[in-house]
Amino acid sequence: MAGLLPLLVAAEAAGAPRPPRFVLACQLPDSTPLPLLPSARQGGGAAASDSDDDDDDDDDDADSGGIRPPGLDACVRISGTVNQGLQRDWYRAGVQAKATGQVPKPVTSFPLTASFRIESGSVLGNGDALLTAFEFETTTDTSGSQSTTLTEASATIGPWTFGFTDSRFDFWTGEDFVFVARIPSRTVNLFAFEGALSDPLRLSLSLEDTRQDQPQGSVPSLGRRYPDGVARLVYETDALTVHGALALREVPGANGAGTRLGRAALLGLSWTTEIVGHELRLSGQVAGAVDAAPYIGSQLDRRTSLPLLLPDEGTRGWSAVASVGWDWSELWSSNAYVSRYRLSLTGNGQSATVAIDRFAANLLWQPLDGLKTGIELSVALQRANLAGRTGALALAGRQSSLQAFIERSF
Repeated sequence: MAGLLPLLVAAEAAGAPRPPRFVLACQLPDSTPLPLLPSARQGGGAAASDSDDDDDDDDDDADSGGIRPPGLDACVRISGTVNQGLQRDWYRAGVQAKATGQVPKPVTSFPLTASFRIESGSVLGNGDALLTAFEFETTTDTSGSQSTTLTEASATIGPWTFGFTDSRFDFWTGEDFVFVARIPSRTVNLFAFEGALSDPLRLSLSLEDTRQDQPQGSVPSLGRRYPDGVARLVYETDALTVHGALALREVPGANGAGTRLGRAALLGLSWTTEIVGHELRLSGQVAGAVDAAPYIGSQLDRRTSLPLLLPDEGTRGWSAVASVGWDWSELWSSNAYVSRYRLSLTGNGQSATVAIDRFAANLLWQPLDGLKTGIELSVALQRANLAGRTGALALAGRQSSLQAFIERSF
């Protein structure tokens, strides 16, 4: 009997119901790169932040929205946005542009945009963070046609990132403006390294392939053998961000006659402060390029101008944008921006240019976290002097758009 007692106890324990396994709240691992310089690592930045870690842990878990499913040694976060609008577009063009028959008529539409994003993160045995991100966006445009676009499929291991994601070159995103935010940002295939030179200063080096981001209707560039090289330096504090970037790209010559070196540079800045208890946000960037047209302008500008160009044409251009945001109260805010885009064709002995000026302003009401509604006005002045190209004639004119929208984020 004494020998049977341990067996009976073990059998009873095996048959007992196991405690339930719950989905736990979690926080994605921090992907902020460690300083590359030993002297910076030994500074007081990490020690100073340690005193606040305990106080912030609970807030971070709540803000991250991550969950840890049973049996999965990773934190998963799911998010998305749905935006429904009521939009009216007006077009004004000259006689020559109207004669092409390509100038749209005034139209009322109901654009719908929905995005879905899933992220996961875990910590490897060596302490590096392993992060993955997958996102796609479905859009119903003003003509009623629907399209689904992959906007990110990337992985980050420590300081290394690879996959399909946003270019390291760009800075100003226009996320506060519905007309800009509805168009996916410039995404590329890349392989990138990012490290911190000091606590606020980060360096990024990347190889990028821009062929996946060609606007519809543009002629692909053939004969390229190497990806673009991009170097970025970012200084970031709570209130101020300064972003500088350089890009080099191979440009095949006409009829395969050698190659040229395209180059582009960008300087961006954003600053946030409080004035009489209200938050003020200023942001902008200036970019210039020679034989590197995809690196200047917003996505709106590039979708308009790049389909007019031939792949072997020499180009020279610049762009600039400045925006301001103001919080009137906890519920009401407004934003405005102006931009200018200039692109010239070189080497043909003729005056060939594309010029686009834009202005937009909105008023937003956010009664609940994740819910906002508002109204936005946008005006675009477009001019093109490209002899012999019908699309350029249709581009000349003014487009005005007014939209009321409601947006839900989760």
